[in-house]
Amino acid sequence: MQGGKFFLHHRRTAETVMKPPESILLIQLRRIGDVLLCTPALRALRRSFPRSYIAFLTEKESADILALNPYLDELFVLERERYRSPFYFLKNIWQIRRRRFDLVIDFLGTFRSAYISFFSSAKQKVGYDLRLRKHLYDVTIKNDGKRKYAAEHKLDALRALGLEDFDLKLDFFIPDHSDSFAERFFKENGLDQNKLIISISPTSRRHFRRWSLDKFAYLADWLISQFKAQIILVWGPGERETVEEIKRQMRQRPTICWETSNLFQLGAILRRCDLHLGNDNGTKHIAVAMGKPTITIYGPQDPVSWTYPDLSRHKFLKKGTDCPDCEKIKHKCTELSCLNQISVEEVLKVFLQLLKDLYKNKENRFVQKIEHLAIDQCKMV
Repeated sequence: MQGGKFFLHHRRTAETVMKPPESILLIQLRRIGDVLLCTPALRALRRSFPRSYIAFLTEKESADILALNPYLDELFVLERERYRSPFYFLKNIWQIRRRRFDLVIDFLGTFRSAYISFFSSAKQKVGYDLRLRKHLYDVTIKNDGKRKYAAEHKLDALRALGLEDFDLKLDFFIPDHSDSFAERFFKENGLDQNKLIISISPTSRRHFRRWSLDKFAYLADWLISQFKAQIILVWGPGERETVEEIKRQMRQRPTICWETSNLFQLGAILRRCDLHLGNDNGTKHIAVAMGKPTITIYGPQDPVSWTYPDLSRHKFLKKGTDCPDCEKIKHKCTELSCLNQISVEEVLKVFLQLLKDLYKNKENRFVQKIEHLAIDQCKMV
């Protein structure tokens, strides 16, 4: 679920929910970004219930995000490729059920996660007021229609427990050996930390989130020619050809990121960059968790739901279109006018504004690297 502010709707009283539970299970399947956006809620639960045993159920793809999280006691990991086996699904439900959690919070709200919540045997089950699925929860949260950051949306489940005073910082904890990997990558590729270093992620699993590669190539060339920037093209499994094609189309020389064997290595590389630019994908959310300013190019998805709410450090580009039922047809859309209408020049203007905002806010990392540049005089395409 995305966007929307929720308020508590009880089918039972909330008194039993608001007592400190001995054990809690959080559920968020699917992608990297979805799991990262749960980390403010996990941190808030730990602070509110320091003695509770907190477990998290997610999928293998996103397990690294939570593997070293100090606010978590246990991680359950499902393998998506085994979902077709009813025995696999039942086995995992049984393992959860026998733990007899006091509280389950379903941050996702699909039929699969709702069924897991229902069959968990938890004393209280919290989820969103969705058609049919709402009947599988004890406490449901209704949507009042307001747009909001997805991490805020997940925190509304905690408000149903009477908890308040949250912050939205995303957590991703990285081991030292991953920092060593990133240090070696920077050294062997001759990347100078005294110069502006920009990571670019031109990939996405969804075609309706991919800005055209020729525009990414032109953008990267401009950043190198105008700012002497060092560009790192980052990619994931099966995406090497994409970044190689951008490099082929460029006049300048970017650096293609090494293949990373886990999300820790990717996070360590992003942490050494100055800012991140690219499509709306999991890499963007990892960059946010690493404290990096971001610029995100959006297709049909809602930028308010997926952009950290600090426009001085996190900017986006989004074109409105007249496509009817966009949410329903985007997976089959072939025109993608919402993406195609975003020009390189518009992205460059947003980039320059971001640099101005960072300089104005006296972020030392940027003041030292761009104070000699006449940003207003940079030539646009």
